[in-house]
Amino acid sequence: MSDRKQDDDAPKEDKLKSIRLSSGSLDLRKYTHQIWLAGLGAFAKAEEEGGKFFDALVDTGRDLETKTRDKSESRVEEIKERVRHRTGETMDKMEKAFDERLNKALSRLGIPNKREVEALQRRVQELTAALDDMSRSESGNKQDKDKG
Repeated sequence: MSDRKQDDDAPKEDKLKSIRLSSGSLDLRKYTHQIWLAGLGAFAKAEEEGGKFFDALVDTGRDLETKTRDKSESRVEEIKERVRHRTGETMDKMEKAFDERLNKALSRLGIPNKREVEALQRRVQELTAALDDMSRSESGNKQDKDKG
């Protein structure tokens, strides 16, 4: 009898196993379908929120660009001013060195420099004025002699 009971129990166990497997298969399909639906939902949400998120990123980028442009423009102006100042100093030094060398070369050649020419012009004007004065005073003396 016990063998017979075992034989009767075997089909029951097989049925239970198949029910468990089919139940497990149904659970697996159910979870797989839920995962699929969750993926579709995530995709739809990302698509929906993605536009808003993209717009938010654009706004943030625009703000950052404005801030960095303002900072960079002021920084560029500061650097330009420094370069102008240094360039001006350098140009002044170069001009001074050029003038000194030119004056030395002209002096070696016996050609007067600008200051010397200006001094000569003043001296000529002084001498011309002195001659004019002498001429006037001589002509005044001559007229007095002719009258007397």
